[in-house]
Amino acid sequence: MGLAQTQSSWTVVINGRAAPSRAIVVGGKTYVPLDALRAAGVSAATSGGTLNLTLPGSAQAPGGTNQAAAVEGCVGEQLFNGVLRLRVQKVEDLGRQWGVTLEVRNGTSKRVSTTGATGLDIYSEELSLTLTDGNTLTQSSAGDAWSLAIRQALPPGGGFVVRKDFEKRGEGRPLKLVLLLDPRAKGRDTALRYTVADPSFRVRLDCQR
Repeated sequence: MGLAQTQSSWTVVINGRAAPSRAIVVGGKTYVPLDALRAAGVSAATSGGTLNLTLPGSAQAPGGTNQAAAVEGCVGEQLFNGVLRLRVQKVEDLGRQWGVTLEVRNGTSKRVSTTGATGLDIYSEELSLTLTDGNTLTQSSAGDAWSLAIRQALPPGGGFVVRKDFEKRGEGRPLKLVLLLDPRAKGRDTALRYTVADPSFRVRLDCQR
């Protein structure tokens, strides 16, 4: 497709905010960039040559709470909900445990308390690992590396990298990691503006970027 075929371009505005990329009109058809769709709450992931799009609020395949609407991506992909950036760096078989190494960063221009202010509840099953056999691992410890890391207050652009370990159960392998964030949680800092309807993260562990 040559540049000469491009007739015009448009600024994409979502909920009053301009998206970073412009839509283009080619051959009479308007093409909206994927990052603008994501900013509008559309989850996107690629697998086997297929681009899978999930509209916010649309029905999900059966599977319980791990199928909640969320910002979705693959291992190695940096996901952003308007406040936090999340990247799953790697998944390891540690023998009796599955180890998932996560990178979390403050994507705002102000200091952010990871717990409470963001809607992350450390006293619930905020982080879960779903396996291919249907088992979901949610155990946590108040003193493990993940729990200690998320208690930090992060400066703008600041973050941490930590490994979360899950005790194995069944014969399945890691399929999805879900980090739940509640934008309506009591005590959340409402000055932190999420750019998606559901700021939770869902990382597909069967694909890599």
